Amino acid sequence: MKKKYWSGVLALLGGLLALGHSPSYAQYGLCHRAFLPVRAETNAQSEQVTQLIFGEAFQVLKTDSATGWVWIKNHFDGYEGWIPQTEFAPISEAYYQEYKVQPHPLSADRQGRVWIGNLPLSLPQGSVLPFYEAGRIRVGSQKYRFEGKIIPSQNRPKPAAWIQTARTYLGVPYQWGGKTEEGLDCSGFTQMVLRQNGRVLPRDSYQQAELGQKISLAEARPGDLAFFQRKAEGDGKVVHVGIYLGQGQLIHADGLVRINRLDATGIYRDDLGKYSHYLKFFRRVE
Repeated sequence: MKKKYWSGVLALLGGLLALGHSPSYAQYGLCHRAFLPVRAETNAQSEQVTQLIFGEAFQVLKTDSATGWVWIKNHFDGYEGWIPQTEFAPISEAYYQEYKVQPHPLSADRQGRVWIGNLPLSLPQGSVLPFYEAGRIRVGSQKYRFEGKIIPSQNRPKPAAWIQTARTYLGVPYQWGGKTEEGLDCSGFTQMVLRQNGRVLPRDSYQQAELGQKISLAEARPGDLAFFQRKAEGDGKVVHVGIYLGQGQLIHADGLVRINRLDATGIYRDDLGKYSHYLKFFRRVE
């Protein structure tokens, strides 16, 4: 399966390079892998600060010619970091500008696939389907067949509906900087859940804590975001976020995506026999 995956990736990249763009000079790019780590420094062992997932477009802001890495800015959430300049599909400025103003549907589940010739590339849940029309996506001037369910670009259900999406991630392992079912962190989890329900959240929990209406536990409804600090005392910084399920329960990514008890003190972990995070406030994002 891995051999087929990488063969598919190379086939897609080869097709894109045939358009006449070189990764060495590309100013814009598109993630053509299932996902791609975005790093804090120009090496594969440095911190993964986030990920690009299939179909996300970005701008190349600078190049480190000594290492062959480029500093990019994700169009979706503005997050920046380093990726290898050979690991993405270069796109033209015209394509990028059109991409920015057009709505794009998302892959609705973990069974979505893009066919590159006769080779399937499995996509993470919530992948972007650029310029999707009649079962095909467009990357540069090339079109590829998509197989799977889609989330329409105009999809904006009420907050309570987010819970159904959130539950599809139950059991997914925690991974710092992750955004897929292979692994995700707390804010990657909330960002991806809301993205699949028509909302745009920033990447990090402290940024997400600035959005929407601030509310109390007594006012909280299913679908509201809950924010936490590390220590019980004082006014600490936001370090964690989850989605309120109602009836004193929270779904969040901590070790894995799980459901725990939530009260006015914070998140109580029965498996640990203690509170893991302490409640700061809720935010309602509508």
